[in-house]
Amino acid sequence: MLAAALAAVSCNLDQTPYSETVAADYVKGDASVNNLLIGAYNGLYDVMYYEWAMTELRSDNVRMRVNQSSSGDTKLVEQLDQNVVQTANDWVEKYWNASYKVIYRANSVLANIDKVKNGTKRAQYEGEALFLRAWMHFNLVRLWGPCFKVTRSIPADEARHMQRSTVDEVYDLVEEDLGRIISEKLLPAKMSDDELGRADIKAAEAMLAKVYMTRWQPGDEGYAEAIPLLEAVMDSCSTGGIPTLIPYADVFDKAKECNSEILLAVRYKSGSLGIGSPFTTLFAPINNAGNVAMGSPKHFNFPSDNLIAAYAQGDLRKDVTLQESYYNATTGQTIDGASGRYCSKFIDKDMSSEWDAENDWPVIRLADVLLLYSEAYNEINGPGTKALECLNAVRTRAGLDPYDAAALGTRFAFRTAVRNERRLELAMENQRWFDLLRWENAVATINAFYTSEIFYSGYNYTVNPIEKWQTLLPVPTAVLNINKDVAQNPGY
Repeated sequence: MLAAALAAVSCNLDQTPYSETVAADYVKGDASVNNLLIGAYNGLYDVMYYEWAMTELRSDNVRMRVNQSSSGDTKLVEQLDQNVVQTANDWVEKYWNASYKVIYRANSVLANIDKVKNGTKRAQYEGEALFLRAWMHFNLVRLWGPCFKVTRSIPADEARHMQRSTVDEVYDLVEEDLGRIISEKLLPAKMSDDELGRADIKAAEAMLAKVYMTRWQPGDEGYAEAIPLLEAVMDSCSTGGIPTLIPYADVFDKAKECNSEILLAVRYKSGSLGIGSPFTTLFAPINNAGNVAMGSPKHFNFPSDNLIAAYAQGDLRKDVTLQESYYNATTGQTIDGASGRYCSKFIDKDMSSEWDAENDWPVIRLADVLLLYSEAYNEINGPGTKALECLNAVRTRAGLDPYDAAALGTRFAFRTAVRNERRLELAMENQRWFDLLRWENAVATINAFYTSEIFYSGYNYTVNPIEKWQTLLPVPTAVLNINKDVAQNPGY
C-alpha cells in the first residue's frame, strides 16, 4: 500500500531541495501532511539508485564489469570504482541532489506538522520526518565531510551564500533528531501492516547506535551510548536472550518482504507503477540472453575476486549474495568466468520489464544490530559471553561452525572476527565502505585490494593507490558554480 501511495503522489511532490515551497492551500490536515511524508519516502528511490556506487563500488567487495568503454555512465562508474572521482561526475551530483531533496521534503513535513489534528499521528509523522532528515545528513557527512546542514526551506538568495557546516555541527543535528525521536517516543514500536516500510522506533535506535559508533571512538563516552540502544533493539525483537534469525535466503526473498530480519527497507513494487527496483537491470550480466534477467543489464556492481575468496567453504550467504556462473538454456552452456559472475542478492528473475523489479532494499537488518553490539562490547570491554553469542548467531545462521571463546579470547582476535563477519553478512548492501571509514582503514584496505585484484591489470592504464583525501567525495561542480563561497574538498 505504501508503494502504491508513493506512485500516486510522487508527481505532486517533486520539489527542489532549497527554494520551492509547498502551496499553502495544499496542506490542510492529517492526510495532506501524510502525503508530504510519503513524498519524502519517495525521494529515497533516487538516493538508492546511486548509493551503491557511492559506497559498495568504492570498497573491496565489488568492481565494475565493463572497462575501457566510451559509454557516459560507464566512465562515471569507472571513476567511482577507482576512487578517482572528478568534480563534474554526474552520478555524484545526482546522489547529492537526491539526498537534499529528501531533506527538503522532510523539512516540509516538519514545517506543517501542527496541521495534523490526531496527536498520535502528529508524533509519528514528526518522528518519521526527523528520521529521514537525520539519515540523509548522516550519509552526507560520511561521504563528503563538511556539508550543508538544512533544517528549513532556504530561499535561493540565502542558499547562494551558505557555507558548509562542520562535521561536528552535522553530527550534532543527526544525534539531536534521532535522540528526540527516542526520548519522546515519537515513533511506534512497530508500524501497522499497511505502513510497513516506514521507520519505527527500532530503526531510530539502531541508526543512532551506528551514528555513535561512527562519530566517536571506543574510549569516548558517546561510543558507549550505542550499547544500550542496540540492546533495546535486540530485546524488542526477542522474548528473551538473543533474537532468532530467519534463514539467510529468506531475508532477501521477494515473497517474504518486511520479514522479522528487516528493521528498515526501501520498498519497491513492480508492475509498471514507476516504483520498481532498478537493481536487476543495473547488476545482472550483460548479454545473458534472458537467462538471468530480461533486457540489457549493465553488469555493474561486479563481485570482486577478493570478496569471493573471503567466503569459507559451506557459507550459505555466498550463493545468495553472488553467483560465479549461470546456465544458458538456449545454448546448453554454462557461462562462467568474468562473463558469468554477478551480484545475485537483488536480482528478480521474474521481472517482466527493465528497471521494474520487485525486490526491496534492506537498510537496517537485525544481523547488523547483533554484529554492531558484538563489536561495541568488545571494543569497550573486551570479549564477552553475550557478544560472542550475538556473533555466533550470525555465523551459525550462515551454516558455519560457531567461534570458540578461547580462539577469540583477545580484543584483537574478536575484532578481526566481527569485521570479517560484517563484510560477509552485509556484502552488497552498501555497508562495507561505511565500515571501512569508521574503522579508519579504508586507504590501507583499498590499496591492498587494488594491488591484489587481477582484474585491474586488464586496464590499459594504471589503477593507482589512493590517499586519504580520496575517501571523501568532491562537492559537485554545479554547487560551486551557484555558490562561489563554497570551498571544495581538499585534493580536488
